[in-house]
Amino acid sequence: MIAKAINTPLESVRVLQRKLYLAAKANPKRKFGVLYDKVCQIDVLWSAYEQVRSNKGAPGIDRQTFDVIESEIGVATFLDEIRIQLIGKRYKPMPVRRVYIPKTDGTQRPLGIPVIADRVVQAAVKLVIEPVFEASFKDFSYGFRPRKSAQQALREIYKWLNFKCHWVVDADLKSYFDTIPHDKLLLSVRSKVIDRSVVKLIEMWLTAGVMEDMRVRKETTGTPQGGVISPLLANLYLHWLDHTWETKAFGKRPHDAHIVRYADDFVILCKENPEFYLEQAKKVLDRLGLTLNAQKTRVVNAREEPFDFLGHRFAVQPSKLTGKLKTYYYPTPKAMKSVKRKIREVVRTGQHWNLPQLIKEKVNPILRGWGNYFKTGNSRKHFLSIANYTTWTLCIMLRKKHKKRAKGWRDHPPSWFYEYHGLFKLYGLSVTGDESGRYARPVPL
Repeated sequence: MIAKAINTPLESVRVLQRKLYLAAKANPKRKFGVLYDKVCQIDVLWSAYEQVRSNKGAPGIDRQTFDVIESEIGVATFLDEIRIQLIGKRYKPMPVRRVYIPKTDGTQRPLGIPVIADRVVQAAVKLVIEPVFEASFKDFSYGFRPRKSAQQALREIYKWLNFKCHWVVDADLKSYFDTIPHDKLLLSVRSKVIDRSVVKLIEMWLTAGVMEDMRVRKETTGTPQGGVISPLLANLYLHWLDHTWETKAFGKRPHDAHIVRYADDFVILCKENPEFYLEQAKKVLDRLGLTLNAQKTRVVNAREEPFDFLGHRFAVQPSKLTGKLKTYYYPTPKAMKSVKRKIREVVRTGQHWNLPQLIKEKVNPILRGWGNYFKTGNSRKHFLSIANYTTWTLCIMLRKKHKKRAKGWRDHPPSWFYEYHGLFKLYGLSVTGDESGRYARPVPL
């Protein structure tokens, strides 16, 4: 049998990742000491650049953009320079640029935007070390992982609620990304990766500093949100909570309680004694140097009071048909208000656009993204509400645009937007199944 040739950098990287994953899976205690040379491979750097390019993003403190790199410098030259710096151990990251994005509760989330060169190197390191850590990550951790999704986490919660684990510890970590101790985080990295050059790169990113108001501030804790490698590091650090839960079960029978974690958000579902599991979680987090947000962390009985997780509201209520307890989950009121605000804003700012263009380029992406995220729950009524709100908002816009007194329902019924202008149909979405692990998938060699 003739093996299939590896023709692209992506295929080469996939093969490398699979080999690393299988090696780590075969020997959970193995520590990897020769990884830096793989980070410097041109195929890895090309794949890293493509990944960073697809995510777009704002420029860092040097204001260099992808257009400048591709039109003036050349991608090959840009990557060659990075590779030369890495091989010669002359690479030094620049401080990240501080920006703030508004949150739905009115506060602002700080982001740290690295320069493109640093993003590429971070992506290259992530491509190499992620399979090593993925082999030991737990199945109940769903955030920022290959072939894991928020929808899978939601289905897991749904499953355990149906198994009568109605007591819920709804936990919220206080400023998690900003409070991770650097020394303990680097110890977590060294639990699997002992290549000093790779660990040194991660340490340099953590201590590169943040530029705000033309001043660079050094940080002793935290990993900047906005960095390519930050989600992996954040997952890695909380892996010790997962590990303690699975190996010790907090001193109770393992089938009495279950944890579901998505990045720094997690819930504990149990049949009894929720306060016990909350206290045990606090002890583990305290050893990690982390604290729970006392105002947002709570214990609820899902049969009596709903709880929110990842934008969904969970409730256990009697079925109207059978009278038996049934689990429901659907978009939270905050999620409904958020998507309505986005639709209202794009319609308001795009009222001078051609209607088909406005729908195709502005409205449909919002509906499609929101619908795909919420399609797995009991969202039929909520989808109908958003669909009606969208057509109503478009009608109001057309009425004002053409200076008509009537609201426009007769001239522009909902079917008119769907059939003639291609408005996205929320009710046409279907539920997809779970996906298997990325690195366990066969790759042509």
